[in-house]
Amino acid sequence: MRNVFLWCLSVLFCSSTFLFAQQTARVDFRLDGLQASSVQIGLYSAGNTNRIDSVTVDMNTGAFSLSKSELQPGVYFVAANRNRLFDFILTGPSDSFSIQGDLSDLTTLKVENSPENEAYFKFERQRQSVEAKIIARQSMYEMVSQATNNDPKVMEPIEKEIDAYYSSIDSMARAFIRQNPGHLYARMLQSVRPLYPPKNIKSVLNGKVNPVYQRWMRSHYWDYTDFRDESLLNNSFWPVFFDNYFDRFVVPTPDSIMSALDEVLTKMPTNGAFYRFAVLRFMQNFELSDAPGADIIFVHLADNYLKINQTPWLDIATLSRLEYKANAFRPVLTGKVAPTLTLPDETGRSIQLDTISAPLTMLIFYSPLCSHCMEVMPDIYQTWLDVRVFGLQAVAVSTDNQYRNWQQFIRQQNWAWYDVADPRGENTFEKQYLTNNLPVIYLLDKNKRILRKRIKPEALRDVLKIYLK
Repeated sequence: MRNVFLWCLSVLFCSSTFLFAQQTARVDFRLDGLQASSVQIGLYSAGNTNRIDSVTVDMNTGAFSLSKSELQPGVYFVAANRNRLFDFILTGPSDSFSIQGDLSDLTTLKVENSPENEAYFKFERQRQSVEAKIIARQSMYEMVSQATNNDPKVMEPIEKEIDAYYSSIDSMARAFIRQNPGHLYARMLQSVRPLYPPKNIKSVLNGKVNPVYQRWMRSHYWDYTDFRDESLLNNSFWPVFFDNYFDRFVVPTPDSIMSALDEVLTKMPTNGAFYRFAVLRFMQNFELSDAPGADIIFVHLADNYLKINQTPWLDIATLSRLEYKANAFRPVLTGKVAPTLTLPDETGRSIQLDTISAPLTMLIFYSPLCSHCMEVMPDIYQTWLDVRVFGLQAVAVSTDNQYRNWQQFIRQQNWAWYDVADPRGENTFEKQYLTNNLPVIYLLDKNKRILRKRIKPEALRDVLKIYLK
């Protein structure tokens, strides 16, 4: 009986060892001309590069190996001396194959025991060949453009040639998908190919974008993307496809963007890889953005997708920070009436923001003790002088708590706009208006609703041109 028990244990141990080995991927490399003592191997994950391992190179033979368990399917890269050398494909955690070639000529790369990588290398050689021609023609395009002052007759043939090269790459991708339907890279390429609408739906109608085409593309854009297959994210190009949807087919207003985001997220498994990617990408794009309405979108994300106990893939410290920031944004969200602001000028006369009558009002928060403020305030003031004839009023608000010093400073400046400060130095408006990183500039409409916030001084003139029209 004891022998039977030991035999069962040995079978179980051997089986476990076998299963473990089956889940270990191994790729052997031999690269002639590799001048590096080690290389880094990593995975493209939703556009990011994640290092998986650093392995030692045999300097005599250029040989090295990757042997690791539980690797994800996806596109991997080999890098040395901070330069990417080439990419390859892992289709699963138990892949085993070899790659060899001359580093001075990557077209010599050959692979053994991996049909998927054979097809991928062949496709990449063809694509890179055409891409080199595109780069050369684009360089020519720029030179001819300068020489001919953008003469359309001269530029048109080069444009058509470049378009033809892009069409060639598109045809190559379609052929690769058709010839290798089960390959991981073919499925990746397929996932970023939106359907083409019926021939009777034109993209342009009477010289304008056809709204029917826009609606059709929005409805079918994700038809080839299987959001359950998380390996489709493990490449460098999927984020471009994601961004393209919002850039091309969504009206660039907060309401439209939030509606489209909600619609896309409902297609993704909650808290899955695609879901996490989409939420984090929007958070990163809009948390620090100065674009109109970016704050509204960020607060929407914080309220609906970044809640403690509902987002297990983000730590509590990050979620708490995002919640705090969203709450700080709420009083000064784009489109809201600006918080009440009543402060005295240098003579002691009370200036009340909501009683200033003007089509547009600019608020400038600054400090005389801020060196950057003192560098840019003359330009801000001159910009206001140049456009105030169009109805722009301005209020410069000091955040310095030295009221008497500020009075003396203002008398020296002799500015013609409103100058105000808090004589008690409490400056409660700083928290309301989020006046960190001075100067901070707001633009308000005639009802004192916030049109733009945190306008960069160097962009002020261009922003005002938009609204003064």
